[in-house]
Amino acid sequence: MPSTTRRLSRTTRTGPYNEPVNPTRGIPLVPPMEPPSLPKHFPFPSPPTDSDFFFDFVMALFAITGAGLQFLYLYRSVWWLPNSYTSTAMNFYLIDPNLAVLIVIIFLRRLYYQIGCKLISKVYSTVPDEDLNCFSKVTLLIFYVSIVGILSTIILGNRSKMDIVYLFYPITLYIPIFGLKIRPFFEVSSWCSNGIPPIHACSPNPVDVRRECEHLKANIFDRLRQIFFTATINAYYGSFIPCCFAQPELVYDRWWNIEHGAFIFLGSLTYSFAHMIPLKYCDIFHRAILHSGLWERIHTDRPMTLVVRDWRDDLLWPGGVVVRYNKMYWRAMGDCNCIVPGDKILSCAYNLFILPSYPLMLVAGFQLVLILYQLYNSIYGIYWYRVTAVSIMCFSNYYTFFKLVRDSSLSYMSYKPSEESVSMC
Repeated sequence: MPSTTRRLSRTTRTGPYNEPVNPTRGIPLVPPMEPPSLPKHFPFPSPPTDSDFFFDFVMALFAITGAGLQFLYLYRSVWWLPNSYTSTAMNFYLIDPNLAVLIVIIFLRRLYYQIGCKLISKVYSTVPDEDLNCFSKVTLLIFYVSIVGILSTIILGNRSKMDIVYLFYPITLYIPIFGLKIRPFFEVSSWCSNGIPPIHACSPNPVDVRRECEHLKANIFDRLRQIFFTATINAYYGSFIPCCFAQPELVYDRWWNIEHGAFIFLGSLTYSFAHMIPLKYCDIFHRAILHSGLWERIHTDRPMTLVVRDWRDDLLWPGGVVVRYNKMYWRAMGDCNCIVPGDKILSCAYNLFILPSYPLMLVAGFQLVLILYQLYNSIYGIYWYRVTAVSIMCFSNYYTFFKLVRDSSLSYMSYKPSEESVSMC
């Protein structure tokens, strides 16, 4: 009697991490891929941070001090000589007071904006916030532009057209960076172009992770532009403008003025970085790139591994997986990977923020080199005005160096590998 064995058909397995199985042979074309585990985050302390008002006050004080030291070098006197006709260290009668007031007003723009907004909000407390913000912005801008315009008209007087270009040259720098937006000129870290604050949601959805990384990428570019613009404005109006509007007969060492302008620029740059990219911000970026991962391109026609998958935007890829994207092969380097292969900006961010203390240590090391160079100049200087200027500039950098060293040390100690202190976010 013939055998009546019943044959059961095999079903095809499908799913996001299980590739389809060949029904004829009964073996998988591509072995199943295990889903990656979500990254684990260390519990992170919250160190104290300065408010925007305190930052603006210290930054304005630093810039005004730098401009005053530049005037000291340009208009210094020989007051110690017995036949000197002045008893002060500077020839104040040679300084244009309108120019000095204009420089101070430019440096105090953010303090003026914050104080003005608070006063207007108290006077018009019943007005809705949206209308009040628009009214405050327009009113304060018109008043500020009026004062700057009046002082500029008095300063320029019968000067050449080139002096007008010198005085308002930063406008040509502001428009390509920020466009016609007003808030970046008056605000610091509270401004962002997309209106989304930097946060980390710790989502298992790859689409949400990529969207979060794009928001963080736009936010850090906004902050870097603010840092560069603040440092440039301080150095330009604190060192170049006093020399540009000095008397034609005045003789001075241009190299030392360039060096002093570099001190103002670098001091403003590092202090702005310490405030606008603090330790908490580095930790947010660190948590985000742990979810986004990193892809490394394989520079061969065909990878050695037999398992190559096509990259998909709806999957979280585990480490070591090789994918095909845009006719190129990529290897997953992180524990969890979901960014688009070939994104150079997020790849650089991964290498930079894989340790939150790394960017802070880099800036702290740069600040240390700057302080040591200023100490060397102040110790071995022979001119009293140079020693005075370099010593004051060096002393003003100590606070920034302290903040950077404190935050980087705290981050390094908090992120030591310790399995006992790991907790899921």
